[in-house]
Amino acid sequence: MQISDLTPACPAGTIGAMQARVIIPLEEFPEEGLFLEGQADGALFGIDHTGAQSIGPLSYSLEAQLYDTELVLRGNISAPFRLRCDRCLREFDYTVEVNDLTISCDVKGKVQADVTEELREEVLLELPGYPKCEISGLECEINDTFCDFRLDKDPQSGVNSATPSGNSVWDALDDFPRK
Repeated sequence: MQISDLTPACPAGTIGAMQARVIIPLEEFPEEGLFLEGQADGALFGIDHTGAQSIGPLSYSLEAQLYDTELVLRGNISAPFRLRCDRCLREFDYTVEVNDLTISCDVKGKVQADVTEELREEVLLELPGYPKCEISGLECEINDTFCDFRLDKDPQSGVNSATPSGNSVWDALDDFPRK
């Protein structure tokens, strides 16, 4: 049985054919479980700034099983984002995919379970902390081939140093007057 068999095609709280929230009805929940497949509006992520922004819906394909007062969801979710490379500041598209997801929710005394926040958190936790062009398959304009980011490395390591005469770039701070 699919969730669409239990709910109207466009229930309250949806935007067009796309849902605003992922809500699972618990009354008359089938013993064999439910298969949930669909999309929820990408605005649910609540991020829209220059470093990262949602550019599409949260897509989900989940199996739901009810065990007494616990709802267990298993499956896959994904969502597209536009990220900005921390090296070159170029924007690129990246899709977060969470495969083999398992979520457990306490539903004691509830007639429906809103699992939107749980799915949102799983996607946001998978966003890269320091996005770089390479994660989307692009070649970054700035990388270790063109620029040496390791300014204070040991000049005796056999690698050409970007610092003059082997001194650390931080040595200039030693010359500052102390109070």
